Amino acid sequence: MTTRQFARVLFRFVSHYPRSLISGTIFITLLFLWMIPRLELDPSLKSMVPRDHPIVQTMDQVDEYFGGSAIIVLAVESDSLFSESTLEKFEMFQDSLEAIDLVDKVTSLYTASRILSTEDGFTVAPVLETYPNSAAGSDSLKQLLLDNAQVVGNLISSDGRMMAFICRPTASFDYDEHVLLRAIKRIVARFSGPEKIYYSGLPITRADVTDQMRHDMRMFLPYGFLLMILFLALSFRSWMGVFLPLFVVVISTVWTFGLMGALGMTLPFTGVLIPVMLIAIANDYGIHIIAHYYEFTTLNPGAPRTEIIKKTLRSLGVPILLAGLTTVVGFLGLLGHVLPRAREMGLLMSFGIFVAFIMSMVLIPAALSLLRRPLYLTEKSSLQGINRFLQSWGHFFIKYRKPFLTTVVIATALIGLGTWKVQVDANPDHYYKKNARIRVHNEAISKVFGGATQISILIEDDIKSPRVLRAIDQLSRHLEKNPLVTRTSSVVDIVKEINQAFHGGNPQYRTIPDSKELISQYLFLYGLTAGEDAFDIFLDDPDEPQHAQILIRLKKVQTLQIAELIKDTKDYIRANFYDMGSMKIAGPAALLGALSSLIVRGQILSLIISTGIIFLIMTVAFRSFTGGLLSILPLAAAIIIIFGFMGYAGIELNIATAMISSIMVGVGVDYTVHFLWHLREHIREGQDLETAIFTTLRISGKGIVFNALSVIIGFSVLLLSVFLPVNFFGVLIVLSISICLFGALAILPALISMMKPRFLYK
Repeated sequence: MTTRQFARVLFRFVSHYPRSLISGTIFITLLFLWMIPRLELDPSLKSMVPRDHPIVQTMDQVDEYFGGSAIIVLAVESDSLFSESTLEKFEMFQDSLEAIDLVDKVTSLYTASRILSTEDGFTVAPVLETYPNSAAGSDSLKQLLLDNAQVVGNLISSDGRMMAFICRPTASFDYDEHVLLRAIKRIVARFSGPEKIYYSGLPITRADVTDQMRHDMRMFLPYGFLLMILFLALSFRSWMGVFLPLFVVVISTVWTFGLMGALGMTLPFTGVLIPVMLIAIANDYGIHIIAHYYEFTTLNPGAPRTEIIKKTLRSLGVPILLAGLTTVVGFLGLLGHVLPRAREMGLLMSFGIFVAFIMSMVLIPAALSLLRRPLYLTEKSSLQGINRFLQSWGHFFIKYRKPFLTTVVIATALIGLGTWKVQVDANPDHYYKKNARIRVHNEAISKVFGGATQISILIEDDIKSPRVLRAIDQLSRHLEKNPLVTRTSSVVDIVKEINQAFHGGNPQYRTIPDSKELISQYLFLYGLTAGEDAFDIFLDDPDEPQHAQILIRLKKVQTLQIAELIKDTKDYIRANFYDMGSMKIAGPAALLGALSSLIVRGQILSLIISTGIIFLIMTVAFRSFTGGLLSILPLAAAIIIIFGFMGYAGIELNIATAMISSIMVGVGVDYTVHFLWHLREHIREGQDLETAIFTTLRISGKGIVFNALSVIIGFSVLLLSVFLPVNFFGVLIVLSISICLFGALAILPALISMMKPRFLYK
């Protein structure tokens, strides 16, 4: 079917049933709108990693054997921490934390114990036996605690001004973090003053991220629509030019979120970008149709409305089809991503863009057939200012094409060198600005208590065996050599301390006994003295343990360093414990480390897949290898410049910015598609190359400019987000689309006027 035949069939369809098409679409939209309230927000890191990933599977095992591997650290700061009144006050704080249903256990000075040597062997005594009632007593208690290496840096600070309460939730992920956060906030508010209380941990961060996601969603939609209304009103100077593209945006947004609700899907952290992307991208096709409809009306004001619509569809049918196809392919490239949430995003955005394409090609022509054209289009001066600017623009870059293209190549190469400086980061703390409460609290606790994030290593073997315990001890000592690790803890620490106590406190006996029977006896006696839950976080069964875990506290959540730590640990286990049972890594921090490497792999895969497919589509469309290369050339330059800019500016590659290439590939190529296709059409009409370039800039240039500006303005609303990755995502999109626009309207005219590619004349 030729372009003319396609336009005729499409126009006949929409002109015969315009009211039915519009009313039917509104009805379906209302059905999807009814599904949206079913949507739930999900900021979970676990949901971002494939379910079959070893760390995710190990975390499920850790939850089964030991409860949650995540922790929440609350730190109390005071100059009189060990006075009787302060200690009594925060004993009630301890009780309040333990009373929270979602908290499994709270470790602090109030629950900590020490093993003391006795004539009969050992005894377990509380760290805080009595509260001092004098200044001298407070100083004495403070010094006693500071002399205890087991509590300094773990439960109290080295200067004695802060003490920590470590809460372990009932599970790693399967609980309502918002209920937990609200309970903790209520307790903190009740006990704060004059003491200052900090609280930190990944469960706290996840709950806060969800709250901020809701805030962003409520803000993005009204501000996004307001900016788009102002832009369209200034561009088209008519309510028709405003309403029709936005009508398509509303439909595609409602259908996308309604589909998620109907399928029972959850909205991840990156989901806040979906409405913004649809506001910015889904109106592109409508803008092209309106721009061409207005331009053809201006060129021939007396032509019937039906003829103008036919001419618009005939002119835009194939390029809009190609633009829609390349945008969908750009997002479908995310299906090659290893992160399931990225794949979901690719499918959802592809669906939304496909809906926008269909609605633009059907509903907008149907509406145009019913509506009167704006009167100002019959004025001679209408839209002439931008036409003159675009033609002057084309003259300049064609005239100075050689120095201009040389400058572009050199600048792109120099900026592209920054690509090697790009860092990967999946740390949720870095979603926030430095002065945000959650980041201030996290950094304060990390500085004093070694962070509120853990890695755990699950060991499956005969745990009471001296050989296994020595392996755990050896691995723990190796881990503590890493500068990222603040401390490790395991059942080995208890066994060594008991053995020392049984030998009169002699430090030489802080070792693991050679006898399995003696180890069993030690653990049995300790359980009787310290209580039946003494081994809950280290052993799956105190009598016949088959699983144990090592807990590793980290100073900071630095995802690249965590990934290196995990790799080093795996290599060490393979080299030294190949003849033992399994040793597997788990924990929220380990998940962040895994997420970093998956982001990089996914970025590369999705970029290669989407770019390759789009190159093939354009090569087939133009029946030319050169045409395919020219179509993606501005896009390639934009990708190099963006990643180089990220490296120089210190913008990390994270779960949000990782999608930048898919949007660049999907949207940025639209401008070259429209330019090259319409340029070839004008050459086929008999115009010489330079005249055809100027005609293309005059007729199609406005649509391209309006299209790009709508994307830039739509994404600029992301600068209002409280999340830094979302802010950076907005900046990068604005920059990348600007580069793609410049490439289509400056680089391509200069390059084509010099190359004179043959495919344009076929």
